[in-house]
Amino acid sequence: MFLKDQPKLRTLYANLMEEAKLRIDCIGGACQGRTGLPEPMVREFCYLQLRLLCELISLACMVAHGDIPATYSKQLGKQWSAEEIINALEKLRPHFYPVPIRQTVSLLSGTQKNHRLEAINPQPFTKETLLELYGKTHQFLHRGNVKKLRNSETPLDLSANVQELIAWAQKINDQLDHHMMAINEDELFICMLRNKDNNFRVQVVIAERKTPP
Repeated sequence: MFLKDQPKLRTLYANLMEEAKLRIDCIGGACQGRTGLPEPMVREFCYLQLRLLCELISLACMVAHGDIPATYSKQLGKQWSAEEIINALEKLRPHFYPVPIRQTVSLLSGTQKNHRLEAINPQPFTKETLLELYGKTHQFLHRGNVKKLRNSETPLDLSANVQELIAWAQKINDQLDHHMMAINEDELFICMLRNKDNNFRVQVVIAERKTPP
């Protein structure tokens, strides 16, 4: 096994995904006007959630690939920037990022069923898209500098593009809803964001690949 303490690993990963699910839902609620905040604050709130979602995904990748010694190094182990984590992991293990999947079930014989996992392509929220969004959040979460304010002849646009915010949240949700990561040639890390059989809680399992007979 790639990590001795698998129960602790699954719990930590599940906790990160529960937080991600909550932040996705909060974006939906804010865009529906349930916060009572004025439009500029809704935009700021939602982009903050999107930025934190990018960071949660990058941290979850580090947790899932805990067999890589570098993830515990002083430099990477204390890193919080999604951009820095993603770029570092890509050099250490190219297939580190979660892959969205769908499950199909076919009947073999009698009551015996065959469960098959298929990757969804194109992916709704690739690592390149994550980095794009992460960079985009800067302009909405920082007020800028005095030089920029002095050179501006128009007031700052504080309107919220609700459809864009919802679209970003949906992309992230679709990427994480049911996903997997190939840890090595023998093991898969599989996560379901909302397991309807367990009160729609996150379910995380580590599965072993089986060689066909």
